[in-house]
Amino acid sequence: SAMAAMRHKDFFSWKNIIMISVVSTAKTEVKNLSNINTGKNLFSYDIEKIKTNINKSKYIEYVKVKRRIPNSIIIDVKEKPIGCVLKDKGDNYYYVSENLCYMDKVERENIKSNCIIVESDFSIKENQIKFENNKDKEKLTSLIKYIKKDGLENKISSISFNSENKVNMTTKEGIEIVINSNSDIKHDIAKLTQILVDLKSKNIKYGKINMKFYKYDPTLYYFYHSTIIIMIKLPL
Repeated sequence: SAMAAMRHKDFFSWKNIIMISVVSTAKTEVKNLSNINTGKNLFSYDIEKIKTNINKSKYIEYVKVKRRIPNSIIIDVKEKPIGCVLKDKGDNYYYVSENLCYMDKVERENIKSNCIIVESDFSIKENQIKFENNKDKEKLTSLIKYIKKDGLENKISSISFNSENKVNMTTKEGIEIVINSNSDIKHDIAKLTQILVDLKSKNIKYGKINMKFYKYDPTLYYFYHSTIIIMIKLPL
């Protein structure tokens, strides 16, 4: 048949793998999982099997694979967004998705620079995460959602739920942030974004933003810089 004839032509010998929407950290894994070897005939590959192999990755949300005549295979991958990194009491670190499902264990030195490290009481059994306090899970889900929505994921370095009635955060510059664990996260993050922009304009990089005053006066926040207390009045 015509197809059989094409299979034996060197013209269709595989030479290129083209990856779309794959960041550099995942390219090697995707290529390895695809199990594609240079020199084989383009039509000898089982496209569905390649897709199945790549979907084994914990970091892949979906994958599309197709041939491009004469000698290329195109792999279009959507990577699963990492929500944050959970840190347990034994200094173990775990990537979790935006809805806080387990993805993978990761070494501290290999954590991506834009990932927020979160300390909370949780356990992992058979790749299932269980929070000791389910309210912490709900609060963290909201925090991650609005931090990313407001573009703060590259500014916040850590979040801690280890204090009663408050959540502690730290920026990459070292500014400490305290919010009420029972407050409105959406509004707190929106106000925090304004405060951080204002502090950057004043070239202030150290200190503490205490947002627990929200329930008393939603327009008043205190910023402690060294021994000076700066009160920031924000418009409603």
